[in-house]
Amino acid sequence: MHTLPAFLSSRPACNALMLALATALPAWAAAAMPAERIIAMGLPELRAALDSGALTSAELVAAYLQRIESVDRPAGGTRAVLAVNGAALEQARAWDAQQRAQQGAAARNAPLAGIPFLAKDNFDAVGMPNTGGSLALAQSVPTTNAFVVQRLLDQGAILLGKTNLSELAASYGWYGYSAVGGQTLNPFNPLRTADGSSSGSAAAVAAKLAPFALGTDTTGSIRAPASVTGTVGMRATMGLVSRAGIIPMSLTADAVGAITRSVQDQAIVLDAIQGEDKGDASTKGMVRPQQPLATGLATATLAGKRIAVVENFEGGNPEVDAMQRSAVAAMEKAGAQIVRIRLPKVYETLQPAVLGPIGLAEFRPQFEAYLAGLPAGQPRDLREFMVRLEALTDKGRRGINPGRYKGLQENLDTRTTDGPEYIHLLSVVVPTLRRELGELMAAGRYDALFYPTLACTAPVVPGKADPSFVCKTYAYAAGKISPTTGFPEITVNAGTAAGNLPVGVSFLGRAGDDAKVLEIAAAFERLKQ
Repeated sequence: MHTLPAFLSSRPACNALMLALATALPAWAAAAMPAERIIAMGLPELRAALDSGALTSAELVAAYLQRIESVDRPAGGTRAVLAVNGAALEQARAWDAQQRAQQGAAARNAPLAGIPFLAKDNFDAVGMPNTGGSLALAQSVPTTNAFVVQRLLDQGAILLGKTNLSELAASYGWYGYSAVGGQTLNPFNPLRTADGSSSGSAAAVAAKLAPFALGTDTTGSIRAPASVTGTVGMRATMGLVSRAGIIPMSLTADAVGAITRSVQDQAIVLDAIQGEDKGDASTKGMVRPQQPLATGLATATLAGKRIAVVENFEGGNPEVDAMQRSAVAAMEKAGAQIVRIRLPKVYETLQPAVLGPIGLAEFRPQFEAYLAGLPAGQPRDLREFMVRLEALTDKGRRGINPGRYKGLQENLDTRTTDGPEYIHLLSVVVPTLRRELGELMAAGRYDALFYPTLACTAPVVPGKADPSFVCKTYAYAAGKISPTTGFPEITVNAGTAAGNLPVGVSFLGRAGDDAKVLEIAAAFERLKQ
């Protein structure tokens, strides 16, 4: 864990807590099952071990706390976990006690009961600051949980802690850096980042600091970090998962999801967190899966699937392009019908033409709506927020990503959501793009579109040099299709480039095709094992 500012040192779940945890570590080593074995387990295996009594929740939580202590906190560590939940071990012991009391009662546990998870530090969680990585919110402690956090807790899962992120979920070139959490590093190569903004969540799962972690994705912030850390990240159909209780960026595009180690784990978590929420209008009236998304993945096949390989996003990095070709060949050998297509050029420029202007219009009013609901003593609008931030960063001259600071200054003068350009984008442009892409996929009878999640490998850490980094194009263009249309996209590891750098590939389906996308990804994942 990295050092926090001095004025935070007395807060629960920060420096003092981590010192206490460090002194308690030897007592945790008594687990009957080796910690290395515990942290290697996927979610189905953990469920079986907990239900059989081969493993207790306290042993599981302790193994991960010890892993955080040894891998994340030291100098040169991943710096993925921003704060640990001081009540996690106590909650795990309470769950174990409940299990002992129910022995012989044929109790059936929820899939994630007794299993710890991490949440990106823009999710509200009672008793823990929700900083968004900003010093201005370093003492903001919510009184309620985000909808998906509460949903997991209600099912018996245990919040292990909060993960680092690009500050207020916007990277501005400093991927995975925040003033509160510092710089998150890629577990596979310390010269590279875990991308952004859900960098801490992806790095934590890749480094085995938790079985899974929650993240947010506005224009790529789950899928890009998952891609460069060899994990699985999914942006579900818009409205499947609630965003309530999360610091917003742009609610037209904001999505909540998980980063996991496998497609099966991804489906299990998505089953647990999806649901209608009166606090998020996008979830109302959604056609939801008729059966659990996790069922049937073990027998999913690519045979007969019609996969459209999108050629618009090639040319950024020769190794990434080669990995795409290899993946296509493997899918074809497995029986998939491969079709090569080029999308209309409008899909190459969605960030500057659509998502950027929408985000600029939405950030201030939506961020201020979140601030207005915070407890007493916290900034109530963007101007109050900036006054506090400037006092803590010497007007942006220290501690904060200068690009992020400049962006916030510009947001003070941003256009509002009653502007004609914004209204035209939302009422005409976005629905047209969604309809046209859906029609294109239906006409081609494509089960999914396929492309590299990023056109290049992981970005270099700010202030460091890596001559091996090659990126000849805007790496993130493909990732803008899903947030613009609301269609589901999943990224799965396709292999490793030079420098031990994971490379992910994406499958995108039509709205409501979440189950199909998961099945295709699961079948592809088996090809690469």
